[in-house]
Amino acid sequence: MEKNNLSHFLSDGLVIQRDASFPVWSEKKACVTFLGKIYESKETDGKWLVNLDPVQAGGPFTIKIDSDGITTVINDVYAGDVWLCAGQSNMEMEMQSLKEKYPEEWEKFKTGERGSGAGEILIRHFRVPKVWDFNAPCDDVSGGKWTPASKETLNEFSGTAWFFAKYIYEKHGVPIGLINTAWGGTPVEAWMSEDALKNFPEKIEESKSYRYPEKREEAFKKSGYVTEEFEYFFAQRPIGDFNAMLCPVLKYPLKGVIWYQGESNDSAPQYYSQLFKLMIEDWRKLSRKEDLPFLFVQLPVWKEASDNNENSAWAILREAQASALELVNTGMACALELGDWDDIHPLNKKDVGYRLYLAAEKVLFGADNTSPGPVLRKVKKEDLEIKNGKIFIYFDNCGDGLCVFNDPQTIKITTNAFLRTSEISESFSDNNSKAYISVMGGSGGYVRLPAEIEKKDCISIDLSSVKNPRTILYAWADNPKDRQLFNSDGLPVIPFKINI
Repeated sequence: MEKNNLSHFLSDGLVIQRDASFPVWSEKKACVTFLGKIYESKETDGKWLVNLDPVQAGGPFTIKIDSDGITTVINDVYAGDVWLCAGQSNMEMEMQSLKEKYPEEWEKFKTGERGSGAGEILIRHFRVPKVWDFNAPCDDVSGGKWTPASKETLNEFSGTAWFFAKYIYEKHGVPIGLINTAWGGTPVEAWMSEDALKNFPEKIEESKSYRYPEKREEAFKKSGYVTEEFEYFFAQRPIGDFNAMLCPVLKYPLKGVIWYQGESNDSAPQYYSQLFKLMIEDWRKLSRKEDLPFLFVQLPVWKEASDNNENSAWAILREAQASALELVNTGMACALELGDWDDIHPLNKKDVGYRLYLAAEKVLFGADNTSPGPVLRKVKKEDLEIKNGKIFIYFDNCGDGLCVFNDPQTIKITTNAFLRTSEISESFSDNNSKAYISVMGGSGGYVRLPAEIEKKDCISIDLSSVKNPRTILYAWADNPKDRQLFNSDGLPVIPFKINI
């Protein structure tokens, strides 16, 4: 809390979630005036709370708060949709790193008086300071302020979050608030509460040990990190970032979450599915919104292109990420071909933001689109369709049909609308293009086989050359060289594994 006993969130430029009661917390008794109504605070859990009545999208408004003899007026307040933007470096990457790639983004701003709405792009950004706390969940973030988007401030915005928000704003015309809690290099457990990690007691014990300065010093000396990396080292430990950066945000109403993370869990990908889903469920519980929309990015390619490998860490992580689609109100942006083989921080954040937008349109607004791309239609092992040595594999979200393309980097995707079928078919005009699948036989080796498109939602693979086939892999490597299948909207087939 600041000197006037109010949260750092309560600053000029504030965006509150439309159609939801907004809480104003204070350490001392407060009187709040909003839209002509006066609210008296009530004591709750040792603090003072006012719940403002829900309002429709709009603004600018002012909020006047009288507390302990101090009057605070918060100006330029809008009601709109507030998104929590979380994860590690690919969510944290700022627009200033993308200026050379997307110079047109700075040219879209017009002159207009701040707060008038005229000439503004009503997207605001709140950067939560990067701190950790291993003692207990914090009541408030340690600092920060709301920053309206402008030609002068765009550098500070998360690139992924900016493009996502811009597409939402252009479609719905509703003010957007972005709360950025991302921190590069952090694993998923850094963003989980002690309660969420109760099935991983070793992580809880590790976190508790860092409550003591001498234990932190001892652990840091053994780490091999240099002095300047002290804060960064502990940011990667369990629970600390959740306590200081994430927990204080979850008491405010949100439209949803966008999440880009996973790279820092590649040393133990087998645990990610459980950790990820536990985190989502815990955030929902703490936000008191059991169906809080949660949208996430599935990892892109990285490292040298290679054949499929059942033990690929990034392939296992992608599978674990996709498993979260089992939860209600989740959506995924498959970024498979949007990465750079030699850079774990790819610059193509525009298409990532657009695919998150497609997920939001489908999950929140009921749009009929093919996000996240063709997904394997799961059937029981005994119900697999195998005829005359061929296996037939079916997909959902195919649009007007599956397509094959051998150089995904050159597909022209229009980000304002789906490609029309004629445009896609022209892009995929190479009749010699083939998609390839890896099949593991009883001897344990992989055989690379072509897949044939049988119908708009079905491919077949001739298994007759493989003795005792037992596993089929598609796009199953850190950077799979075979990832040629797309749907008619230009979205890639989600990597899959089938046990025959």
